[in-house]
Amino acid sequence: MKNSMKRNETVNVIGAVTLVTLFAKLLGIVREALQARAFGTMVQADLYTTANNNTIYLFTTVAYALCIAAVPILTPRLRRNRKEGYAAAGNLIAITVLLSAGVAALWIGATFTPWAASLWDGAAAERDLLASYMRVMALTLPVIVLTYLLVALFQSMEHFVLQGSMSIPYNLALILFLGLFAGKLGVEGYVAAVALAWLLQLGMTIPYMVKERYFPRLKLDLRADYVKTFFRTAVVTVLTTSIFLFCYLQDSSMTAQLTGSPVSAFYYADKLFTPLTTTLIYSISTVLFPKFSQEYAAKSGKQYQRYIWGVLRSTLLLILPVSAVLAAFGTPIVQVLFEGGNFGAESTASTGAIFTIYALSMAGFCTLDLLSKAYYTMEKTLTPLLVNAGILACNWGLNRLLGPRWGGAGLAAATAVSITAGGVAIAVLFLWKAGDIRVGPLVKCIGAALVTGSALLCASDLFLTGAEGKLLLVVKCLGLGAAAAVLYVLLMLLTRQRDFMELVKRYKK
Repeated sequence: MKNSMKRNETVNVIGAVTLVTLFAKLLGIVREALQARAFGTMVQADLYTTANNNTIYLFTTVAYALCIAAVPILTPRLRRNRKEGYAAAGNLIAITVLLSAGVAALWIGATFTPWAASLWDGAAAERDLLASYMRVMALTLPVIVLTYLLVALFQSMEHFVLQGSMSIPYNLALILFLGLFAGKLGVEGYVAAVALAWLLQLGMTIPYMVKERYFPRLKLDLRADYVKTFFRTAVVTVLTTSIFLFCYLQDSSMTAQLTGSPVSAFYYADKLFTPLTTTLIYSISTVLFPKFSQEYAAKSGKQYQRYIWGVLRSTLLLILPVSAVLAAFGTPIVQVLFEGGNFGAESTASTGAIFTIYALSMAGFCTLDLLSKAYYTMEKTLTPLLVNAGILACNWGLNRLLGPRWGGAGLAAATAVSITAGGVAIAVLFLWKAGDIRVGPLVKCIGAALVTGSALLCASDLFLTGAEGKLLLVVKCLGLGAAAAVLYVLLMLLTRQRDFMELVKRYKK
């Protein structure tokens, strides 16, 4: 009875985090849609994309890794003694903020033009403009690091909603800018707005600081026993938690060398794919990651492996049909959200093709995220590090094989194949000696998703003419999506898929 109550409570928390995160991500998609309308895929938009990829995008990647590395350190200390946990948090914040401020100062003071030349093959004036964008964005590094370290602290105290909600005021402010000032201030003004809006994300931590009576006391203690563990884990986590980002950076870097494949097409495909993908995946892992430690301490090695396998199967039960629907509706989704103004039909076609292929990698992405964190709980970082390094190497090779032949679609396919292969590899390595691993339920789930996706593609060819207005297109896609959901549920019931039947029984009770 108690275990059932705990499971239901966990499901409810995951549901709440998912809803908040989904709302924040939807605002992000609205922001990107307005940005697409305002700036399209013109050269200045590509310069903004390149600058953002090599500053803020990388900063948030590193800061998120620091957040993940801090949670296992802060959680047990806070449970033993809140004063001890606060002291550890203050120490980690002091170290990382000082380091990030130093890096930002060097970043801003460095000669950017040669670096910009290595990132952008264009006119000298364009490279200078790229360098100016990057200088402004470099100012955000200490703010981003401080924000994510505070998120780690409050996540360790089971304030799970913060991570999903902190981007809400950020997105609202940028939506307001794009609606009112984009035409007058242009891309340069937007770059400054993006940098300043990060202060709003930091501001979202203030209510939690007041509630928990926490004020950072920045006292340096480099000899603390957890400092080396923190940075060692963070370095590994940068790669293992951000594999899609690095594959995307490889893709966008190579597409700049291909004719007819704008960098912005990859930017908008990523900005649509990443929020939709991470909403559910990160909501689940945010809530369960602190619980992995409890399960690992309470269970034997094989029991823990089977527990993680059950979590992964249940998650893929939802991820696989979502992947099928997004792949089938890739171009219509881009058309509805982005097309208009400077973002024309050609931009829709190129972005939609890339997004469609990226959507096929959702299951692999999910597997990598959950199993990497399961390894971190076991204090084993080598396996996820090697698997993700293999993914990058595979993506690099496939990019050079498929990119020249198929352009942007080939680069996206290289990423989808590499991430899916990496997901399979880490699952095999994690479960190799677990025993009593039932793959039948997962096979049924994959089969049902393939049938659903194929049926949806056929139905789309019949019912979507390409001449619909956006409102009619939304209505048709919603109808077809609802029919696909019904088909998937029926297939689960007919095959009596184990995880789905357990879910039905739980909610019947």
